Amino acid sequence: MTRRWERRRRYFYLFASLAGIPSILAVWLQHHTDNPFIAITYPVLILAGLAWSAALLWPRIPLAWIERTVLLTISLLFLSKLVYLLFFTPNLASVWAEVEAVFWVFAFIFVIGYIALPRHLALGLSVFHLVVTSVLGLWRFWDGPSLLGVEFLRLEVRIAGLSFLLFVLARTKDEFSRTLLAANQMHQMAHTDSLTQLPNRRGLNRLLEEHLARRKPFTVILVDIDHFKLINDTFGHESGDVILRQVGECLQRQIRAGDVIGRWGGEEFLILAAEQEAQSALQLAQRLRETVEGFDFNQGIPVTASFGVTLSREQDTPDSLIKRADLALYRAKHNGRNRVEWEAP
Repeated sequence: MTRRWERRRRYFYLFASLAGIPSILAVWLQHHTDNPFIAITYPVLILAGLAWSAALLWPRIPLAWIERTVLLTISLLFLSKLVYLLFFTPNLASVWAEVEAVFWVFAFIFVIGYIALPRHLALGLSVFHLVVTSVLGLWRFWDGPSLLGVEFLRLEVRIAGLSFLLFVLARTKDEFSRTLLAANQMHQMAHTDSLTQLPNRRGLNRLLEEHLARRKPFTVILVDIDHFKLINDTFGHESGDVILRQVGECLQRQIRAGDVIGRWGGEEFLILAAEQEAQSALQLAQRLRETVEGFDFNQGIPVTASFGVTLSREQDTPDSLIKRADLALYRAKHNGRNRVEWEAP
């Protein structure tokens, strides 16, 4: 998902860059003889646009680096335009609309900065603009109060207020994201078995309810490691924990990506599979049993498992479904273990 989003952003930036170059060229052709600023800076901007386009086509160049370079270049371009308007135009009042437009560009840069950059860098970008524009304003209007000086101060206050608002919103968003992440982590911990990192009984009950709500048949397989207490007593609890993890990994590798396996409790695992017929469900369970029996477990410990299999029914609840699988598992253990048994007839 992240790569796809980055690829889309690259294409969007590339389109914007290539679409903007002809417009910049047209403005330069029209005004390069009567506007020194356009005559000097626009060719540089065109070259920069071509360089950005080439960089966007090269995936090895980080997109974050390109975004920051573009923001910095545009910032410097419009700061230099503000310098030109304030100090190198004979009649400042006649170009005041352009001064206001430059400040609107600064506001746009602030917004993009908080979207594309980490919060501390976006804040630094905003403060940099505010400091530079304040210094330029003081320098230009130091001689005394004037109508344009007051208007410049108003522009400065507006972008300062916008910068503060964006910072507060970005901080609130970051705090909300951290809270949401912490809540998701707590939810994950509450529904995950710490030893096997598989869903625990609580998580499996929720998944069972979701499967039943779909009103489509599915397979439930209850798995019990044979003589697990003997393994613990003989080889120690650490070896037993390793066996539990290995059995979980072994079974998980044998089921589909859309199927579910979790630790039901103790040495029992529960599998929810997409099989909708008894024959295919039994074939799956038999394959899982053979996989466990043939697996090379820790310290060469021989491990087998018993399997109880059932199919969901329309009137089932999680309890009724598990009860049938548990009865089938009991028969598998009673009939000699290391076997698969279907639900009670």
